[in-house]
Amino acid sequence: MIGLWSMNWTEGNAMQKRFSLFLALGLVACGAEAPIASDYSEIVRTGYFEGDASSGDWRAEYISGEDARMDLSALDSLLAHHYAYNDADELDEIAVLGAISDALPDRIRVGDFAMQLQKALALSIDGHAPRISGMRADGERERIEDNPPGGHFFPFELRSTGSRIVAFDAGNRTLIDPAHPYVATIDGLSVSEWIDVAQSIVVAGSPQLRWRRGARQLGNIGFLRMEFGRPATGTASVQFENEDRTSQTERTIDLVGASVAARERYPFAEDAAARVPEDIAYFRLRRMESDEEYIAGFAAWIQESRSAQGAIVDIRDNGGGSRLPLLTLLPHVLGTDEVPVLVNAGRLKLGPRCPGPGCETPQRGYLADRFMLPIRAIPEGTLQRTVLDTWLPGFTPAWLPPDEGFSDWHYLIVDPDPDPALADKPVVILMNNGNFSASDIFLSGLKGRERVTLLGTASSGGSARRNEHILPNSDLAVSLATLASFQARNSRLYDGVGIDPDLQMEPEPGFFINQSDRILEQAIELIRASPSGS
Repeated sequence: MIGLWSMNWTEGNAMQKRFSLFLALGLVACGAEAPIASDYSEIVRTGYFEGDASSGDWRAEYISGEDARMDLSALDSLLAHHYAYNDADELDEIAVLGAISDALPDRIRVGDFAMQLQKALALSIDGHAPRISGMRADGERERIEDNPPGGHFFPFELRSTGSRIVAFDAGNRTLIDPAHPYVATIDGLSVSEWIDVAQSIVVAGSPQLRWRRGARQLGNIGFLRMEFGRPATGTASVQFENEDRTSQTERTIDLVGASVAARERYPFAEDAAARVPEDIAYFRLRRMESDEEYIAGFAAWIQESRSAQGAIVDIRDNGGGSRLPLLTLLPHVLGTDEVPVLVNAGRLKLGPRCPGPGCETPQRGYLADRFMLPIRAIPEGTLQRTVLDTWLPGFTPAWLPPDEGFSDWHYLIVDPDPDPALADKPVVILMNNGNFSASDIFLSGLKGRERVTLLGTASSGGSARRNEHILPNSDLAVSLATLASFQARNSRLYDGVGIDPDLQMEPEPGFFINQSDRILEQAIELIRASPSGS
């Protein structure tokens, strides 16, 4: 276990907060009991897996209430010393962990405990959190957010366009009702109401992140009925509607016992590439890969695009990964006379031992794997240093990380290529609310560049350099942000904000079944209409 008493606590209010939690968790002998906050009644809820989890399912296993309390103690320590946004969001970990502790029975199913932690940490802004996961029998970890309770599922896919929900059969690539492709209500409640109730396990990030992740839970109607307090039944009444909402049709849907939802990223590369004329370059980035061969292929495509009328880079549904794709593309959309671009500023949460003996600061900082350097590693007199020195006086971070427990500031700065391939061509980036983490960095770096247009819907918002920690008794894993990360162009955080497109546009229902792609068509039109693309 991670011992709370072994940590070097900050003084004043923070120390009082921690001592209050000791009382709540029963780690200090005291006759008085901490009150349970009524606001947390849904968080401390149990009974999700009575009869719903099969033998061998990690969610069905039990741990004692005392073991769970010790895990809460460990989690509190992690939040205090390893979580970058501990002072930046609305999560009051003392109150919520104390409420969970007070409500613990003599023993609790690991699945119920995971749900409690998921809901508690969902109060944070960290888009990479809480992602509470248990260990499956096959040795792979499974997030409770990806497999919450509930034994009734829709027999078709439900996907978000950004503001509406489309129902389709992914296997046959057909709409459930071509004349009425959108879902308007389920069991008499609007789709928005169902997505709202799903927010119980969705992190308090940007509105577009919350909508997308909430929409992802729609297929598990059994779970959402639990959250609403509605009875479980084998059918659901669904009202479908047309594009302009002038016509509706009602159907009774027979539910199934397992999810049919796939983790597909749309569009499929071959679908999109077939729609693009030969004189326009197109590259589908399904993930922000760091593989050397993949990056070499992307770099070769950039060079081959010199003869194209313009270029389209499609990152829709790209959930992140590496920053290498940005470092590969951005230099080639900058003119040779342009200055380096400052993309990202951040400070790393160092943990309880730093600063101190055995925690020396590396000369090139802590974030070399994110291509970020401290100012001391950027030599004076260089163009990068000039850009940084010019930018710093105007940097007013939306939230200022404290000096104690954090590294100094680190910066991501990207130089122009001496022979850019795309600087004189229109470039369109296709984006949506599935973009997150390294994809947010990618979009932020390209946002505002001359001849570059971001087209689609706003990205989800995240940049946290997450670390995974294992709680000792439940064996649950929890992900926490270690990097307080800011957009250099506007001083705002990435987490909870995201990147807006230059042109807002949502996909049509036919996009999900390869019938059409009007966003891609719009990108082609933008290139054709550009003076350098005609």
